[in-house]
Amino acid sequence: MIQKFEGKKPEIHETAFVHPRATIIGDVEIGPKTSVWPGAVIRADIEKITIGKNTCIKDNAVIHPADVYHEEEIEYVPVKIGDNNIIGHRALIHGAKINDESIVGAGSIVFNKAEVKTNSMVGMGAVVLEKQEVPNGKIVVGIPARVLRELEEREIKQIKKQADTHAELAEHYSREIEEP
Repeated sequence: MIQKFEGKKPEIHETAFVHPRATIIGDVEIGPKTSVWPGAVIRADIEKITIGKNTCIKDNAVIHPADVYHEEEIEYVPVKIGDNNIIGHRALIHGAKINDESIVGAGSIVFNKAEVKTNSMVGMGAVVLEKQEVPNGKIVVGIPARVLRELEEREIKQIKKQADTHAELAEHYSREIEEP
Protein backbone atom coordinates (compact mmCIF):
# COMPACT_ATOMS: atom_id res chain seq x y z
CA MET A 1 0.00 0.00 0.00
CA ILE A 2 1.29 3.43 -0.96
CA GLN A 3 -0.51 6.28 0.74
CA LYS A 4 -0.37 10.07 0.88
CA PHE A 5 -0.29 11.80 4.25
CA GLU A 6 -1.17 15.47 4.64
CA GLY A 7 -0.58 16.04 0.92
CA LYS A 8 2.80 14.32 0.79
CA LYS A 9 2.97 11.31 -1.50
CA PRO A 10 5.86 8.83 -1.52
CA GLU A 11 8.31 9.33 -4.41
CA ILE A 12 9.44 5.91 -5.57
CA HIS A 13 11.95 5.56 -8.40
CA GLU A 14 10.57 3.64 -11.38
CA THR A 15 13.23 0.92 -11.00
CA ALA A 16 12.52 0.36 -7.30
CA PHE A 17 10.45 -2.64 -6.25
CA VAL A 18 7.75 -2.32 -3.61
CA HIS A 19 5.91 -5.53 -2.79
CA PRO A 20 2.11 -5.09 -2.75
CA ARG A 21 2.04 -6.13 0.92
CA ALA A 22 4.49 -3.43 2.00
CA THR A 23 3.21 -0.12 3.40
CA ILE A 24 4.72 3.24 2.46
CA ILE A 25 3.12 6.40 3.82
CA GLY A 26 3.85 10.11 3.48
CA ASP A 27 7.08 12.00 2.82
CA VAL A 28 9.18 9.06 1.62
CA GLU A 29 11.78 9.06 -1.15
CA ILE A 30 13.05 5.71 -2.46
CA GLY A 31 15.96 5.51 -4.91
CA PRO A 32 16.71 3.32 -7.94
CA LYS A 33 16.87 -0.47 -7.63
CA THR A 34 15.82 -0.38 -3.99
CA SER A 35 13.53 -3.19 -2.83
CA VAL A 36 10.86 -3.13 -0.12
CA TRP A 37 9.59 -6.58 0.83
CA PRO A 38 6.30 -7.95 2.31
CA GLY A 39 5.22 -6.53 5.65
CA ALA A 40 7.74 -3.69 5.67
CA VAL A 41 6.33 -0.40 6.97
CA ILE A 42 7.93 2.91 5.97
CA ARG A 43 5.86 5.64 7.63
CA ALA A 44 6.93 9.27 7.18
CA ASP A 45 4.13 11.14 8.89
CA ILE A 46 6.12 13.47 11.16
CA GLU A 47 9.38 13.90 9.19
CA LYS A 48 10.99 12.73 5.92
CA ILE A 49 12.43 9.29 5.18
CA THR A 50 15.05 9.05 2.42
CA ILE A 51 16.30 5.70 1.14
CA GLY A 52 19.09 5.64 -1.45
CA LYS A 53 19.77 3.31 -4.34
CA ASN A 54 20.16 -0.46 -4.37
CA THR A 55 19.07 -0.86 -0.75
CA CYS A 56 17.03 -3.81 0.50
CA ILE A 57 14.34 -3.30 3.15
CA LYS A 58 13.48 -6.88 4.17
CA ASP A 59 10.23 -8.38 5.38
CA ASN A 60 8.55 -6.74 8.39
CA ALA A 61 11.18 -4.02 8.86
CA VAL A 62 9.82 -0.78 10.32
CA ILE A 63 11.23 2.64 9.41
CA HIS A 64 9.87 5.74 11.14
CA PRO A 65 11.15 9.22 12.06
CA ALA A 66 11.65 10.03 15.72
CA ASP A 67 9.77 12.39 17.96
CA VAL A 68 12.17 13.43 20.71
CA TYR A 69 10.70 15.33 23.66
CA HIS A 70 12.58 18.20 25.30
CA GLU A 71 10.54 19.65 28.15
CA GLU A 72 8.03 21.83 26.21
CA GLU A 73 9.35 21.15 22.70
CA ILE A 74 9.19 18.18 20.35
CA GLU A 75 12.06 17.59 17.95
CA TYR A 76 11.28 15.55 14.85
CA VAL A 77 14.22 13.57 13.48
CA PRO A 78 14.22 12.27 9.88
CA VAL A 79 15.53 8.91 8.69
CA LYS A 80 18.26 8.71 6.07
CA ILE A 81 19.35 5.39 4.65
CA GLY A 82 22.12 5.53 2.03
CA ASP A 83 23.06 3.27 -0.87
CA ASN A 84 23.70 -0.49 -1.03
CA ASN A 85 22.38 -1.31 2.44
CA ILE A 86 20.56 -4.31 3.84
CA ILE A 87 17.91 -3.62 6.48
CA GLY A 88 17.16 -7.06 7.93
CA HIS A 89 13.91 -8.84 8.71
CA ARG A 90 12.02 -7.17 11.60
CA ALA A 91 14.65 -4.45 12.04
CA LEU A 92 13.55 -1.07 13.42
CA ILE A 93 15.15 2.13 12.14
CA HIS A 94 13.74 4.98 14.23
CA GLY A 95 14.94 8.55 13.59
CA ALA A 96 18.41 7.30 12.64
CA LYS A 97 20.97 7.47 9.84
CA ILE A 98 22.38 4.46 8.03
CA ASN A 99 25.30 5.37 5.75
CA ASP A 100 26.32 3.38 2.65
CA GLU A 101 27.09 -0.32 2.31
CA SER A 102 26.07 -1.46 5.77
CA ILE A 103 23.87 -4.18 7.21
CA VAL A 104 21.34 -3.75 10.00
CA GLY A 105 20.70 -7.34 11.08
CA ALA A 106 17.40 -9.09 11.62
CA GLY A 107 15.51 -8.02 14.73
CA SER A 108 17.89 -5.19 15.57
CA ILE A 109 17.04 -1.62 16.55
CA VAL A 110 18.79 1.60 15.54
CA PHE A 111 17.23 4.34 17.65
CA ASN A 112 16.83 8.13 17.78
CA LYS A 113 19.77 10.08 16.30
CA ALA A 114 21.99 6.98 16.16
CA GLU A 115 24.25 6.57 13.13
CA VAL A 116 25.60 3.48 11.41
CA LYS A 117 28.72 4.47 9.50
CA THR A 118 29.80 3.12 6.09
CA ASN A 119 30.84 -0.54 5.73
CA SER A 120 29.47 -1.47 9.14
CA MET A 121 27.21 -4.16 10.53
CA VAL A 122 24.66 -4.19 13.32
CA GLY A 123 24.38 -7.81 14.46
CA MET A 124 21.07 -9.62 14.72
CA GLY A 125 19.02 -8.47 17.70
CA ALA A 126 21.46 -5.70 18.65
CA VAL A 127 20.19 -2.39 20.02
CA VAL A 128 22.00 0.78 18.92
CA LEU A 129 20.96 3.33 21.54
CA GLU A 130 19.99 6.97 21.09
CA LYS A 131 22.87 9.07 19.65
CA GLN A 132 25.18 6.02 19.53
CA GLU A 133 27.54 5.71 16.56
CA VAL A 134 28.57 2.45 14.90
CA PRO A 135 32.12 3.11 13.61
CA ASN A 136 33.24 2.53 10.00
CA GLY A 137 34.15 -1.06 9.27
CA LYS A 138 33.01 -2.52 12.61
CA ILE A 139 30.40 -5.05 13.68
CA VAL A 140 28.40 -4.29 16.81
CA VAL A 141 26.38 -6.80 18.82
CA GLY A 142 24.36 -6.95 22.01
CA ILE A 143 22.09 -4.80 24.12
CA PRO A 144 23.30 -2.10 24.20
CA ALA A 145 25.34 -2.56 21.03
CA ARG A 146 29.11 -2.69 21.48
CA VAL A 147 31.93 -3.27 19.03
CA LEU A 148 32.69 -6.95 18.59
CA ARG A 149 35.44 -6.65 15.98
CA GLU A 150 36.53 -5.12 12.71
CA LEU A 151 34.87 -6.43 9.56
CA GLU A 152 37.16 -8.30 7.20
CA GLU A 153 37.61 -7.02 3.65
CA ARG A 154 35.69 -10.02 2.26
CA GLU A 155 32.76 -9.25 4.57
CA ILE A 156 32.66 -5.63 3.43
CA LYS A 157 32.61 -6.77 -0.21
CA GLN A 158 29.77 -9.18 0.59
CA ILE A 159 27.55 -6.30 1.74
CA LYS A 160 27.50 -4.78 -1.75
CA LYS A 161 27.12 -8.23 -3.32
CA GLN A 162 24.14 -8.97 -1.07
CA ALA A 163 22.53 -5.64 -2.01
CA ASP A 164 23.05 -6.40 -5.72
CA THR A 165 21.59 -9.90 -5.32
CA HIS A 166 18.44 -8.52 -3.68
CA ALA A 167 18.06 -5.94 -6.48
CA GLU A 168 18.19 -8.80 -9.01
CA LEU A 169 15.65 -10.81 -7.01
CA ALA A 170 13.36 -7.77 -6.92
CA GLU A 171 13.48 -7.60 -10.73
CA HIS A 172 12.18 -11.19 -10.87
CA TYR A 173 9.40 -10.38 -8.41
CA SER A 174 8.45 -7.28 -10.42
CA ARG A 175 7.89 -9.40 -13.51
CA GLU A 176 5.88 -12.00 -11.60
CA ILE A 177 3.60 -9.43 -9.97
CA GLU A 178 3.02 -7.49 -13.21
CA GLU A 179 2.33 -10.67 -15.22
CA PRO A 180 -0.03 -12.89 -13.19
